[in-house]
Amino acid sequence: MERIQKRSKRNLLIGFGFSLLILILSSVLSYISITQLIDSQQWVDHTAEVKLGLDKLVSRMKDAETGQRGYLLSNEETFLEPYTGAKDDVMDFFNSVQMLTIDNSSQQKDLPVLENLIKEKFEIIDGTVADKKRGIPPSTSTLLRGKQIMDSVRLVINAMTSREDKLMIIRNAEMNKFAVFTPIAIGIAALISMIITIVFYYRVRKDAQITVDLQNELIRKEEKKEKQIEIIGNIAKKIADGDYSTRIDKSELE
Repeated sequence: MERIQKRSKRNLLIGFGFSLLILILSSVLSYISITQLIDSQQWVDHTAEVKLGLDKLVSRMKDAETGQRGYLLSNEETFLEPYTGAKDDVMDFFNSVQMLTIDNSSQQKDLPVLENLIKEKFEIIDGTVADKKRGIPPSTSTLLRGKQIMDSVRLVINAMTSREDKLMIIRNAEMNKFAVFTPIAIGIAALISMIITIVFYYRVRKDAQITVDLQNELIRKEEKKEKQIEIIGNIAKKIADGDYSTRIDKSELE
């Protein structure tokens, strides 16, 4: 009996230990997976932010160019509204992209080129607008140079955007990998824990049943022993009273 109780206790401890271990492992695994998923999502957002900054930069430069063109053609200062403040906005977008790509050497290499193009483009825009206000028409070579610079800006922006697109594909793949892996890992850990719990439940249940059976057997033997003692006592009393013909019926002792 004591041996069975010890075994049952050991099974309980082993089952609890395994379940606790699986719980800890699944918790650690879930934490790592979720952390990686969040990190991947942040990098995807980071890439999208860089692309948005580049789009806004080139869009604001187009606004300045549109304002310049409208003013040069019409001599109406109303057309300069898109141009007003454009340089400051473009440099703000440039600085933002520069900070966002600080960890990307390929992107950083293109930034000095882009910055020089931006400065030269606005020098031309500012110069032609100022000349127009003084009644001096822009030269064809100046306008052509402005167009060439804008074309170069688009090429640099397209190259940087293409790099970000490639990064986006990689980072989306990483994010999707962890998005798929995390629930699978948690599900497997939960299944293993459930199996362990069921196995040790049946082992403990079996030990408990054995214990109950042994207890019932002991009770039966004790009852049989008490009955035998009672029968023997009754016969002994009859013999003591002089009834020597009394005999023990073996069937009553069984």
